[in-house]
Amino acid sequence: MGHERIGFLPRTQPWVDIIKQLTDFDCSDDTVTKISNNTLANIKKKYEQMSSDESVIKAIRFLIILSLSANQQDQREFLAKNGLIVDERFSLFSLIRCAKDYIVTDTGSLETNKMVVDAVLYVLSSYERKKGNKQLSLFNNSNETPWKNIGTGAAFCELARLFFTEFTNRHLRYYLEREAAQAIDDYDSIEIFSQKLTKQSEALSTHAFEISKIMQSFAAGWFNKYSRSDIPTNEEITRFLNMTFGKIRAELRREAEAL
Repeated sequence: MGHERIGFLPRTQPWVDIIKQLTDFDCSDDTVTKISNNTLANIKKKYEQMSSDESVIKAIRFLIILSLSANQQDQREFLAKNGLIVDERFSLFSLIRCAKDYIVTDTGSLETNKMVVDAVLYVLSSYERKKGNKQLSLFNNSNETPWKNIGTGAAFCELARLFFTEFTNRHLRYYLEREAAQAIDDYDSIEIFSQKLTKQSEALSTHAFEISKIMQSFAAGWFNKYSRSDIPTNEEITRFLNMTFGKIRAELRREAEAL
């Protein structure tokens, strides 16, 4: 199945240290702990039901279809049959347009939908930047494209990890700002916190990336089992998401216990 066995993960920068750096302006230890605990608690609660969210399911199906297309005789035709119309050059612009058109919701949270779509756009641009030409272009005029070589469990695992990294990163920032606004009682301190949060964006992204590594233990194997020849059902995707969000929530729980 290609599983990479990963237990609890080490941290290059503990969560509590990130919070302390954000609140090192006459902020009491109780306030630091409150912001930290409430942020993690909110994300854990949000992630309990995330596996059934329409936007998240569509995002994973989008990445699966994109990955599967690389194994087809006619990649663009396969994508078109599944609702994704890309240009002949597989330009980033056309992939972004496809993602926006595909990941829509009639029943789910519009707030979550925005985070999901933004996370997928981050995946597309980051993957092309890393695997494609050194100079990223929305309109790719080259015949070379990294999207023709993603039909493997390893490639899907990388795409999925990028998605869960950015999705979690956006939730960390959202709840940090919300909890800080409730816990800090003066405007100037909130402004300082917001400025520090911007400066600490790299640390937060790294932290989210490390948390998302936990899903590598099964993502590639799951893709190889269910997705080499056909697109998994919504029920199978939901089970995958249950496992993923469950592992992420366990990591967040460990962070809270370390405070």
